[in-house]
Amino acid sequence: MPVHTMIKYLTRPLIAMAWLCPMWAVAQSTDPLPPQTQLVAASGAPPAMQETFTIAAVASGSVQPDLVMTFTDLQTPAPLSTASVVVTQGAAIVGTTALAGAATTATLALPAAVGQYTLRVIGTPGSAGYGIFTVCVAPKATPTACIADASLSGNITVQTTTADPTLTTFSATLTVATQGSYTFTYADEKFPVALSSATIAPSIALFQGATLISVPVPASPATLTLNPGTYTLLGIAQADPTAKAGLFGVSVSGPAGVSLLNIAYPIGTLAAASALTNPSAQSLKLTVTDFAFPTALGSASAMVTSGATSLGSATASGGASSFSAPAGPLQVWSFGAPSTGAGTYEVDLTAGAASLLQADFGVSSAGSFAYAFVSQALAAGVYQATANDFQFPAALTAAQFAVAQNGAVLKQAISVGSLQFTAAAGPVVLLIDATPSANGNGLVDVNVQTAGASPQLEFDHLQLVMTVPGGFTSQGINLGTSGTFNVTLNDLMFPAQFQSLALIGTSSGTVLGSVYGAGTFPITATPGNYQFTIVAIPAVNEQYGLYGIQIVDAPPTVTLTASPTSVAAGGTTTLSWTTTNATSCTASGGTFTGNESTGSGSTSVVAAATTTYTLTCTGAGGTASQTATVTVTPAVAKSGGGGGGVGLDLVGFLGMLVLVRMRTRTSSERQGATWMSPGGTSAR
Repeated sequence: MPVHTMIKYLTRPLIAMAWLCPMWAVAQSTDPLPPQTQLVAASGAPPAMQETFTIAAVASGSVQPDLVMTFTDLQTPAPLSTASVVVTQGAAIVGTTALAGAATTATLALPAAVGQYTLRVIGTPGSAGYGIFTVCVAPKATPTACIADASLSGNITVQTTTADPTLTTFSATLTVATQGSYTFTYADEKFPVALSSATIAPSIALFQGATLISVPVPASPATLTLNPGTYTLLGIAQADPTAKAGLFGVSVSGPAGVSLLNIAYPIGTLAAASALTNPSAQSLKLTVTDFAFPTALGSASAMVTSGATSLGSATASGGASSFSAPAGPLQVWSFGAPSTGAGTYEVDLTAGAASLLQADFGVSSAGSFAYAFVSQALAAGVYQATANDFQFPAALTAAQFAVAQNGAVLKQAISVGSLQFTAAAGPVVLLIDATPSANGNGLVDVNVQTAGASPQLEFDHLQLVMTVPGGFTSQGINLGTSGTFNVTLNDLMFPAQFQSLALIGTSSGTVLGSVYGAGTFPITATPGNYQFTIVAIPAVNEQYGLYGIQIVDAPPTVTLTASPTSVAAGGTTTLSWTTTNATSCTASGGTFTGNESTGSGSTSVVAAATTTYTLTCTGAGGTASQTATVTVTPAVAKSGGGGGGVGLDLVGFLGMLVLVRMRTRTSSERQGATWMSPGGTSAR
């Protein structure tokens, strides 16, 4: 790409856009994650436009006005192919609208709107590759009187194609305070190999505003006379097509030793450097170790730079390297290439016996993903390391696990599980190689605990195993208080149902709960760190998907029963109750009053009349109450005089006996008259 073409592309005006990051922020609230929505963009999808606004409630006695949102396609430079708008509040959709056919506007009613809302716009441009729109939120009575904080304008751009992984551009702002001669120096650090020169030679150009001042590089060093002002240095370089990684340095120095720029830039897939501070000018030693786990690497190397200057490098095959380094900030660059499969390696920078840096890396290959994690320093002793496949969103196809220390593997296994090992004082390295299932993603946890009957967690790390980019994120939340929380995930099906949507909560290597598609699970938490991981892959042929998420205090629950539920006046009944997620409970009804215990309890009460008893409990998640009614039946009246008197009930009983006896006697007499009639024959 010619320099002037590259510069034109990088400096063209851009319309400011807000991109919703799928990673969750821990809100300052009693709820770890208050109700909210997240928009997920598929790989390559352009950022969605969004606006968050708040509509305040009107004064008491006034009527809250209805609002209307109007989306307008400005048809500049060409009409949009599609456009959809969604308005959300908390974790729910308030409403959606979309352009229909050849229409250039779409509206959405927001009746009596109050509270905080988020408005998002997605779509596809027309033939020009991008299209401009406006969104106006206004009172329904005056739909063109846009509320400034709730309205926006922007553009919809075409989905991007996969970028060339070997090509990198960069920019830097230079502020010149003193007129004079400035020297621009460029150096290919040739790490891990020299930059490509076959297609795009490294080029660096200097601009002031939109005016090209000069192209000082690739000629190096190059001297320019600059006047006071602000300049932009723009550059482009291409990595070696095989290594797909490179490094070059740029420095700009001026009169009296003034430094405007002194930095090294990674090219292609070269990862960012590990930064450290060298406490004093001294000799340092750089060592690279190939663990040969699960297989030996084709190469592993590291380089130390100070700004744009290379100080020294080392390889796993060539051994350690010693060099002098100035005091101050240093950068350590690392690179590994596979051979027959995935591998792991370590980079150590030391000053005598003191360690300035220990960094460990995994190199993936052919669907096998390798990772390395350094624990905090451990005391010498026996420990247990564990690797857990959380089977989220599906089980791993294969996994290997190892523990290393001081450049050597101590123990290893061909599957997930636990390893007991003896460690020297200092950090250990947990190595894992995982192959995900056909769906492309997995989740694995590695941790270290002390050995014995009461193990203590020393180190824990949750790792996403990703082959499908995007839509797979993890967020740690630190809970400062104990409590029970409900974790809820909902597929809001905008613009369509997710191809895959799931959420899992974990802590210290243990799964707390999970949900697939939509649902809720509770967690009972104590103060500490918790991890929530979500996979959200938009539907096939869709660029976006919208879900609702919340982690909030679980509401209390109450049960209250009476036994028996019916008694005579003055009788006794037992009230029993159980509660969850409650911090306090209050009783009411008859003699059932005052504060009662949470959890479970019972008490006896005397009922003088039919009474409804109530237990109301309060917790972090709200208030709940339960009632139980006891029916009182009237007692049978009794009478009688002084000692020896006979009660009416007994008199009634004796009277009944006399009546039965008389009836029996009469019946017998009648039977005798029938069988003993004159003439010796029976008669009735």
